Parts: sequence; structure tokens; C-alpha cells
Amino acid sequence: MAVSELEKAFGTLTEALDLTESEITEEIKIIQQQIEELKERIVELHGKQETLAHDRESISEMVNRYAAANP
Repeated sequence: MAVSELEKAFGTLTEALDLTESEITEEIKIIQQQIEELKERIVELHGKQETLAHDRESISEMVNRYAAANP
């Protein structure tokens, strides 16, 4: 294989690797963004879960008071 053919082959390989690296880097950025969105969603849902637990406790207390007042 001639030197110019070898250089051309290495150039093509380098371009392919650069493209692949760029694609992987972009994919990583997208995944990191999705992770951040999921973390925010977890925090939001945790807050809702705490509210529901509080509401459930309040309703349970009301039911117990009502049951005690009306045997």
C-alpha cells in the first residue's frame, strides 16, 4: 500500500472515530439531561407522597373521631 493510500486510510479512520466520539458525547449529554429531569421528578413525587401521607393520616383521625362519637 502506498504512503498516500495509507495516509488516506488513516484520515478516514480518524474522521470516523471523531464522528463516533462526537455522537457518544452528544448521547452522554442527552442522558445526563434525562437524569437531571428524573431527579427533579423524584423530588416532586416525594413531596406529593408526603402530602398524601399527611392527608391519609388526617382522614384516618377524622374517621376515628367520628366512630368514637357515634358508636
